[in-house]
Amino acid sequence: MKYLIFSDESGDWNKGKYYIRSWIKISPDQYELLRKEIIFSKHETSTKELKWKNFLKNLNKFKNIFLIDFEIFITISIPEHFQDRLEKNRYNIIRTLEGIKNNQSTGGEKFKEIVKEKILNSAKHTLFFNYFERQHIENSKGALVNNINDNEYKYIIDTPQCLDKDWLDIAKECNITNIVIEKKSEKIPGIELADIVAGCVHAYLLESHIEAKNIYNDYIKDKMLNKKSIKYPNPNLIFYQDFIDKEKEGLNIFR
Repeated sequence: MKYLIFSDESGDWNKGKYYIRSWIKISPDQYELLRKEIIFSKHETSTKELKWKNFLKNLNKFKNIFLIDFEIFITISIPEHFQDRLEKNRYNIIRTLEGIKNNQSTGGEKFKEIVKEKILNSAKHTLFFNYFERQHIENSKGALVNNINDNEYKYIIDTPQCLDKDWLDIAKECNITNIVIEKKSEKIPGIELADIVAGCVHAYLLESHIEAKNIYNDYIKDKMLNKKSIKYPNPNLIFYQDFIDKEKEGLNIFR
């Protein structure tokens, strides 16, 4: 095994300004160093689970994590772009479901409305993960392990905002076969690191957060790979064509 790829998300797929995935690429040897550093620092600070907010509070205790050799890739989508696609009827299934009349189902009016809403939300959820999330996954693979044999890397993912099996199925369709979904992220230092990175990037984008800006520039920026790549620029904007100029300009803070 040459590389481990850890990932965590920040933001919600269907609301808010950004949905972000961080991807950490690290060798097994370096991961062992990371694991020891995080376990020691958590013990020193009595931290049960290392997340962005805890890192921010104990920066001096945890900053040595970034002395270890690893690479970072960021994928970003905007929930509003997905909603725009839905409103423009780009997905026929949504139009069909919205067109179902109450007299085409049984039960009281309230029951019919609840069922219809749940079906619609489920369809939107499925569409997002099969179009937008798939692009997050495909682009991470292209940037991180494109020319590496499948048996030489492993993806370790924090529990995603969809059924684990659905996420695994999408990843496998992207030709990622060696993959694990982890439900106890506090036991996986690589996922804890991915949470810190995703949280920092999100805070920097949302609030012009001065601490997040400084942490990004001091610790994260130099570990961002492919910043000048034509095919997989980092941060990577999902469905780049949907981004207006103002949105693209806003993301130039990471260059």
